[in-house]
Amino acid sequence: MKNKKIVNRYIEVHNKMLQENGFTSEALWGSKDSQYVRFAKISEIFKSKTGFSVLDLGCGLCDFYDYLNENNYSKISYTGLEINQTFYEHVCKEKPKCNIILGNIDKLPAEFQWDYVIASGIYNLGTSSKENLKIFIQQFKDLYERINVGFAVNFLSVFSDNPKSDSIYFNPAEVLNLCIKEFSKYVRIDQTYLPHDFTVFIYKNKQEIR
Repeated sequence: MKNKKIVNRYIEVHNKMLQENGFTSEALWGSKDSQYVRFAKISEIFKSKTGFSVLDLGCGLCDFYDYLNENNYSKISYTGLEINQTFYEHVCKEKPKCNIILGNIDKLPAEFQWDYVIASGIYNLGTSSKENLKIFIQQFKDLYERINVGFAVNFLSVFSDNPKSDSIYFNPAEVLNLCIKEFSKYVRIDQTYLPHDFTVFIYKNKQEIR
């Protein structure tokens, strides 16, 4: 995420939430229950529960790392990437076994590859859905050749039951069409699990679709 306005907005909002809620899921988005519903959905990208690598883009407090450990995933090579230094320092202290990198995508070592990349809730702040979609497409174009199987990303939906003025909402059909155009025809989308969200799953090969 290289847009300085959006980066600064992200850090500002979450640091304020951090002051109000401490190092909890509420410093990111909503409750732990809703966060874990999102994690359960985004984890459908994985073909199995063991023996794969994953990059958690915009990992926050690495709660997805905790989710994997709490839900019988094993032999997982996890990497988190986070732009918020406060979150980064907390994770380094509290989760020393968790591999987290501070910075944007250009801070990822050039030799790194992953079976999967996931991004949960990182495109929900900014100035417009159009601008955020540009960032989403560019980030995953930068990563695409380093992804072996596929990636999954969630967004807030324009069909949300209770939209908030400080969040960015997306048209699922527009996101789906962009992913087909820019990445792969092997795409699926799910908007059934929460009233505000949808998740898009992009696979590099047909046989990866479950």
